[in-house]
Amino acid sequence: MIRKRNLDPSLVQWIMQQTGLGPGIGELHWVAPAASSTSQYRTQLQRWGVEQDYKIHTSPITAEAAMEANRNDVMLIMPGVYTTDDDFTWSNQRSHMLGLGHNIRGWYGSGGDVTIRATAVDAAYAMLVTGSYSTFNNVYFQNRGANAACVSAVKDQARNIEYNRCMIGGFITSQQAGAAAACCLWIDTSVTAAGHGLLLKDCFVGHAGGYTRSSNNTLLLFGATGAVSAGCDVTIDNTIFNTRSKVAGCSAIKFAANYTVDRMFLIKNSTFHNFYDENDITSTLTEVINDDCATTHKILVQNSHQTGWASWEGTRSTVYLTQAAAAGASGIAAVET
Repeated sequence: MIRKRNLDPSLVQWIMQQTGLGPGIGELHWVAPAASSTSQYRTQLQRWGVEQDYKIHTSPITAEAAMEANRNDVMLIMPGVYTTDDDFTWSNQRSHMLGLGHNIRGWYGSGGDVTIRATAVDAAYAMLVTGSYSTFNNVYFQNRGANAACVSAVKDQARNIEYNRCMIGGFITSQQAGAAAACCLWIDTSVTAAGHGLLLKDCFVGHAGGYTRSSNNTLLLFGATGAVSAGCDVTIDNTIFNTRSKVAGCSAIKFAANYTVDRMFLIKNSTFHNFYDENDITSTLTEVINDDCATTHKILVQNSHQTGWASWEGTRSTVYLTQAAAAGASGIAAVET
């Protein structure tokens, strides 16, 4: 067994600053790709002496398997692209992930500094989340599978999950963009309480540089069926939803059925952007939020704006702006005074 040394107080303080965790941090689990001309992170960890006290994993899959639930264990991931292909389930409750690379704000190519991706044609997700009360920080989740079955980057069946400074990408291939069930983040509300207390903070969901969406799909999906108390008291804070579509029904957020969301759904300081066409940037889609949930919820929008849709929500009038909406097809919400 590898001996675990006492944690360096400065390292604990830094992890606390990055994740919001308290001082009761459990074991650290390091992940780094094999050394190569483009990745010297494993040799760097060896120079730091990390290998003397911790095993350095080559995949988040094996690192998660070594973690223990309900102990505030933290996975620290060095920059690299880690392919998972439906094999990665985050099952440990009260465990946390922290990417140690550059914060990914845009995508071009195969990945970014810390990328967890799926590439197989039958991979529905890059990561499945079942362990509640966990946080994910500074990681790019990506699904590049060229198949309509590759529907999401993250499939989330847990409650009280936080995504901080993450990028969650989909619609990279034409097959995904044309799939009716495709999304970037899938909150699987067929599981009771999935999405309860969800937080997206300082995140990027989707990207306008991928394939043009050619089916009536969405970026953030709550569904496809709902269980009682799913999606309760959701908060989206300082997050950018970014997409490219000409299909009228393509939304940024979709509540697919009754009981997929409940009570408060708060959107604040966020941006919703659809790029219609290089020769037409003024045309609009139908609505930012496709609300097919006829049960109890209210959508509160504070200090946020959208461009590329005709309205925030056009069917059930469930959106409540905390400021006056400015006139115009862009639907820009004026800053609250």
